[in-house]
Amino acid sequence: MEEDRVRRPVRLADFLVVGAGFLHNLTSALDVLTEELMQLSIYHANRETQLNNVWEQFSTDLETIQEDDNGA
Repeated sequence: MEEDRVRRPVRLADFLVVGAGFLHNLTSALDVLTEELMQLSIYHANRETQLNNVWEQFSTDLETIQEDDNGA
């Protein structure tokens, strides 16, 4: 007897559910995108800081070598 039943028609509420699900998925994707971009910017900033520290140490080492050579 299940086969003889007519299903209910598609209503406006059904479209609203689909639209709400779509908006939820879209905002979730944007949230993940912004989070990944933030992680990437933090990684880049940390790398730049480390690179600057290496160059600073390198220039300090060069100055030390030059002073040692001049003093000898």
